[in-house]
Amino acid sequence: MVKEPSVLGQLIQSYAGARKLNRGKQLHAHLISVGGVPSTFVANHLINMYAKCGDIHHAAALFDGMTQRNLVSWSAMISGFSQNGRALEALRTFSLMCAAGVRPTEFAFSSAIQASASFGSLAYGRQMHCSSVKLGFDDELFVGSNLADMYAGCGSLVEARLVFEEMPWKDEVSWTTMIDGYAKNGNLEDALGAFKEMVDAGRITIDQHALCSALNACAGLKAYRFGQSLHSSVVRLGLESETFIVNALTDMYAKAGDMDGASSVAKKVGSGWNVVSCSSLIDGYVEMNQLEEALRTYVDCRRQGTEPNEFTFSSMIKACADQAVLEQGTQFHAQVIKASFDMDPYVSSSLVDMYGKCGILKCSIQLFGEIQHASDAAWNSMVGALAHHGRGKEAVEAFHGMVARGCRPNHITFVNLLMACSHSGLVESGLEFFHSMHKTYGVEPGEEHYSCVIDMLARAGRLQEVKDFIGRMPFEPNAYGWCSLLGACRTHGDVELGEVAAEKLMKLEPGNTGIHVLLSTMYASMGHWEDVKAARKSMRDSRVKKLPGFSWVDVDNKAHVFGADDPSHPQIKEIHEKLEELSVKLSRAGYVPVTPSAASSNLEEEGSRGRSLHHHHHHSERIAVAFALISTPPTKPIIVKKNLRICMDCHSAIKLISQIESREIIVRDNARFHHFADGMCSCGDYW
Repeated sequence: MVKEPSVLGQLIQSYAGARKLNRGKQLHAHLISVGGVPSTFVANHLINMYAKCGDIHHAAALFDGMTQRNLVSWSAMISGFSQNGRALEALRTFSLMCAAGVRPTEFAFSSAIQASASFGSLAYGRQMHCSSVKLGFDDELFVGSNLADMYAGCGSLVEARLVFEEMPWKDEVSWTTMIDGYAKNGNLEDALGAFKEMVDAGRITIDQHALCSALNACAGLKAYRFGQSLHSSVVRLGLESETFIVNALTDMYAKAGDMDGASSVAKKVGSGWNVVSCSSLIDGYVEMNQLEEALRTYVDCRRQGTEPNEFTFSSMIKACADQAVLEQGTQFHAQVIKASFDMDPYVSSSLVDMYGKCGILKCSIQLFGEIQHASDAAWNSMVGALAHHGRGKEAVEAFHGMVARGCRPNHITFVNLLMACSHSGLVESGLEFFHSMHKTYGVEPGEEHYSCVIDMLARAGRLQEVKDFIGRMPFEPNAYGWCSLLGACRTHGDVELGEVAAEKLMKLEPGNTGIHVLLSTMYASMGHWEDVKAARKSMRDSRVKKLPGFSWVDVDNKAHVFGADDPSHPQIKEIHEKLEELSVKLSRAGYVPVTPSAASSNLEEEGSRGRSLHHHHHHSERIAVAFALISTPPTKPIIVKKNLRICMDCHSAIKLISQIESREIIVRDNARFHHFADGMCSCGDYW
């Protein structure tokens, strides 16, 4: 027996609310079998049920088959399309309704406006706005909130604010729309300003949506105190267990660097961490260079059954890249493939970056070649990897490929590109790229870009051009710029300009030990021994201690760290035997040590004039190479990492060692990678 339409309507509505699609379909089939086509009233309820259950295909089929439609039918179909991400169909249906002479309600207008926002059509959204004004709906709270959301979603915050200001009264939804709109468009200070306005306005219920948007703005600004006050509001309102709030609070504390606070918030949730809060924690530890804690958090989350997503993997791979831990990086790569995230744009660009920073450039190039549609981040990772490995011409080619494929270079792209030109001696190309930044690509050069140009000109010995360039800069060079100039003055013997650079650098970084050492070695290279004594006395008087040089190499998942003349390693006897063996072989191969005054860019060898040349055998990078030679298979590349710049003497020696031992040796110092093979280095002795 068929029930009354009102009873049927309530039943179908209950199925829609409970998302019981199959029960709704069964009822629909029953109605057709006993009575044919349902009435318009019942059909409207069925359309709404299908749309809310995500079956937009059956909703549209039922709507298309209706012989009689009323205002509710049109509104239900427009709303259904809009809610199911079918923005174009929602807008088309709205147009058909208007063409059929049916006057839309404020709810139909709101759905069409939401569709305009989803479709990103500002022009169509403005048409909706005009129509709503003509029909007198612009004063409706629901319509006004959706118009403000549409304008904000299309990036037109001025129009969003105008609509918002013209609303006769505002509720928590309209306020949250503005706060969220500012936050998503990067106007984070305005987002917090809008939140304060909402609080000051009074009589507005502050809900979790407004708090989440404000917390996201705090995270972006690292506004720790404001975030803490919002946390107090969260506790006062009893929202501390809401998942969205927990995620936003965790992210806010993590981005502010308070990892204890972030961890405390995430772990208070009774049901355990979710993938969002877990990823925020991991990302926070990665930004703080706390790889061990990031790994521990990752393992804990997996034990609790939380499956990592693309952002979790990206953060972990970034950590492996920053710490240059290849073994762990390759393990995460395997997990990424198993979880089918290897084609994700975030993950794939992180992998390209990781292999580049771990010294395996060929893997970076191979992975980049496998990306079907490389994102801006992937191109930046590839240009950066090539730059760090001294492959300047290939980095320039990659940049041209990036532009040709419609990707837009940003400030990171140009830092990598200018660095590539600097490390490869491509001065003219580098200057062209620098001058094209704003003119051609709309990227305003910043401190880093100016410093890269200083470094590029200085390396090439064009010191007069450096002086002229600094004179034209809109601001003073940063520490990196002055340090590059000081190093070049030491190399090219310009004492006067070197002293200026050192003076500027001491004001910026009074505790930087490298300044005194570079000054001392500059004087030593020119034979100014009285100035050498004065520089060392100044260092002693200021109680600045030299930064010790360390090198490390990973063998069997363990980092083996070596200092100069460090006897603490358990295999030190075997290492010294290998060093002596290498010394004999190097002498036979015609190796001539570089004298300390010419080579002493390395703090390990800084010492008095006339120190024994035997000292060079025990620099940390050479000890690490010797250990790797006796501890790794002959076919495996040796990867040594060093906290200081490799000295000229060790550079010359390792070139020969690569030939004598028939091994590929990769040294990552504090500036770049050096690939040694067959007696040659990838830098071409230009670094």
